[in-house]
Amino acid sequence: MENTFFIIDDDINIRKMFTHIISKNNLGKVVGELSSGEHAVKEIIFYNPDIVLIDLLLPVRDGIQIIEAVKAEGYQGKFIMISQVEDEDMIAKAYERGIIFFIGKPINMIEVINVIKGVCHNIELERSMQLITNAVININQNKQPASKSITSNNAFQVFTDIGIISETGSRELMKLVQKVMDFKKVSPSEQYQLQDFYKEIAEEEYKGEDAATNTKTIEQRIRRVILKALENIALLGHDDYYNDKFVEYSAILFDFKQVKQEIRYIENSREERGKISVKKFVEGIISKSS
Repeated sequence: MENTFFIIDDDINIRKMFTHIISKNNLGKVVGELSSGEHAVKEIIFYNPDIVLIDLLLPVRDGIQIIEAVKAEGYQGKFIMISQVEDEDMIAKAYERGIIFFIGKPINMIEVINVIKGVCHNIELERSMQLITNAVININQNKQPASKSITSNNAFQVFTDIGIISETGSRELMKLVQKVMDFKKVSPSEQYQLQDFYKEIAEEEYKGEDAATNTKTIEQRIRRVILKALENIALLGHDDYYNDKFVEYSAILFDFKQVKQEIRYIENSREERGKISVKKFVEGIISKSS
């Protein structure tokens, strides 16, 4: 099934570029576009696209307000946000409201292609799971589809490729990826909170001990190992910008702008380090390993 796209950005060149990328790479069909947020909600509901590429800062109504409004109307498609905004709190709020990935401006072609391919892949997985679920319901079976273990797919290979398979925290990160994957299989259209999974992992790791403290410990371990992955990827890009692993993983697992910032830090330790999004990293791992 061909995926459909709706593009909302006040820059016509950005809209043209995304349309070209989608068409040239056979990613789907653009069914509509807008230059402001004024009529965005009713247009999204009308066209019901699989993926909305939306700017954060728009005339009349911003991207976050639009996402909140269409979700309240029952829209279940995916959002990829595009913006030159670097405010961490605002970006975090966008993820909380339901975006899958955040692409920073200026646009990087490799990042855009990898992110869109990853989201399209996740959509196909959700469709497949829905078909399985419907089949199970139709034959009146009470058993849920067997949960595919993260150990049976390519996640370990991804961890190996990015150099974190033996790092402290990699086991907890693997558990987090598995829990998110299981959640998405059962409830593909629902949003999840990482804190809920951190708590579950802490309870499994530290039975009967202080839950709040150990939940924070699990989160810190996971963030540290992802930061290590960012460092490793940035080192690859620093040595060879066209390194296969750098091209493959830099955009799907991280905000590409932050990868470039980490490269600047490698070149000059007085620069700030790049930052990570745990949710983006986990979604990227699932996309690459499913």
